[in-house]
Amino acid sequence: MPIRGLDAPETAALVISECQNGMTNPEYATNKPLAEQVTSRGMIPAIAKLADGLRQLGVPIVHMTVAAYPGHRGWTANSVLTGVFRKRPLTVGSPAVAINPGLTPHPDDFVITRHRGLTSFHGTELEYLLRNMGVKTVIMAGVSTNIAVSGSCLEAVNRGFQVVVPEDCTSGATAETHAFMIENIIPLLATVTASATILDQLMNVSGVAR
Repeated sequence: MPIRGLDAPETAALVISECQNGMTNPEYATNKPLAEQVTSRGMIPAIAKLADGLRQLGVPIVHMTVAAYPGHRGWTANSVLTGVFRKRPLTVGSPAVAINPGLTPHPDDFVITRHRGLTSFHGTELEYLLRNMGVKTVIMAGVSTNIAVSGSCLEAVNRGFQVVVPEDCTSGATAETHAFMIENIIPLLATVTASATILDQLMNVSGVAR
């Protein structure tokens, strides 16, 4: 069955959530269980492969990072999660906020950093960038399925975008949390599929041989 919203490469964009060292790279991990899930699932190579295939089709790639201002100025600890964030070195200029080297952005990729909040659209130019490029469908990848990915899916839906989630290109804080979100929550907001299926469909509609 065709994936809803993936009718043409020119109306899709890949948004990669928080694939920075502090979240996904064991060498810099500020959240070790999450980084372990990323590694064990092979998430970074899977996203890299998907991004390379989509670039060939002209699909824009957007890397979303989070980096508080030095001293966490303007970052309010108004929840357990935002409070924990203030204890981590995820601030502008820290190696922890640099994008995982397995996903080094290409010259035509977009990199957008937010300085507060928990999801991709909050306080960023993401919505306007996507609309100005004619994007109708967001392919949402990265971490974590329990917070930033699911929250970004909800925000995208609220803004009128279709959302597709390649399950193999996402990870959660634990295997159990990831499974729960993928099976029970994210399907209410997005089409959950595999990265290979996304590439196959977009290549087919573009007439490109894989």
